[in-house]
Amino acid sequence: LRPDPRDSCAAPRLDAILRPNALVWDVYPPEAYPEARHSGPWPYCSSRASARPSLVSVPRTGTEGLLIVDQPPHARGNSPSPTRSTLAGLHFAVVGAGRLGTSLALALQQAGAQLSAYSCATSAGLRRAAGFLGELGHADIPGMVAAGAGTTLYLVCVPDDAIEHVADTLAEALADGTSPAARTIGASWPLAVAHTSGATSTAALAACGRAGALTLAVHPLQTFSDPASGPRRLEGTAMAVTPGLPETAGEAWLLGERIAHAVGARPFLLQEEDRVLYHAAATIASNYLVTVAHVAEDLFTQAGFPPGEALPALLPLMRGALDNLAQQGSVAALTGPLSRGDVATVSAHISELADRAPAHLPMYRRLGEATLEIVRLRATVAPATVAALAALLADTPLQTLTKEALP
Repeated sequence: LRPDPRDSCAAPRLDAILRPNALVWDVYPPEAYPEARHSGPWPYCSSRASARPSLVSVPRTGTEGLLIVDQPPHARGNSPSPTRSTLAGLHFAVVGAGRLGTSLALALQQAGAQLSAYSCATSAGLRRAAGFLGELGHADIPGMVAAGAGTTLYLVCVPDDAIEHVADTLAEALADGTSPAARTIGASWPLAVAHTSGATSTAALAACGRAGALTLAVHPLQTFSDPASGPRRLEGTAMAVTPGLPETAGEAWLLGERIAHAVGARPFLLQEEDRVLYHAAATIASNYLVTVAHVAEDLFTQAGFPPGEALPALLPLMRGALDNLAQQGSVAALTGPLSRGDVATVSAHISELADRAPAHLPMYRRLGEATLEIVRLRATVAPATVAALAALLADTPLQTLTKEALP
């Protein structure tokens, strides 16, 4: 990163210009970027680089006088990142090798861990998993545990309402004839059981804790629709780590952190009491985004788009909004009629939806009301106009509005 000597602008913070997993090769002058000279929040600092990156843009191209460089090949996933820990010596098993479980298994294998066994509840699931993980599958947990001698990490990747029952069964299998202390485990890898739910408490693993295992939750903040792309999707993904038992919380956090780094994810500590709220936020950001796209697709179709062309027409618009979010944040990225205070357009939307798509009008109103909170934060629309928009969205009869509330 080299400020252009022709520019007088102050050097911006690195966290304002670097994307996740970027790798700093060099900085000049060093005193302008002190955060690049220690590991701290910059584990990809210059001292860890092993290959020169390639130039992708130069000064005077809108980068505020900075020379911006691309990630070198090893930071893009062609080979392990220099900041990744190795999982050599770790033997693991997956309970529930579905899309997420299989994706994590493939990523752990790429990081040097050895898959000892996995289980699936159905024969169809076993066949699908075998296509990615080989013939190591079992239809029940006791059979999986018996086959996986030396396993130190069990990943529980089952639906939320099945986690506690699975943990109870797993704890019984672990204790059946062999105490945890007598198991053959590497000194650097404690016996541990982790579930991958975003909302379920680690208390669901209590039986495994009583059986002598570390317990924790590791939740990658990502969607997994195809195991083949799973390891790549983990690159740069935030991963929530919640330790289980208080007395082993430190050890559980270190294990979760090590696993996350090894698969290229960014671990963060999520407190037990915050898990449900965190998961609600993730649901809004991911699942409800699909819902919004589905509704918009339906409206596009009603507006005359051929059914097969509506979604492809919308996706570039949605990607542009996501790009703006990444670059500007959720307040500055807002565009559209509400951001401009366009009462007439919003009124026309409501009238048309009421006439042609009444089922979608409540959603339009509620999302609009939520969007007005961003408009208020921006403080670029007159308060009277914001009040008029709020009345429209709340379906307040216009005759009840005072003149001061209208734009």
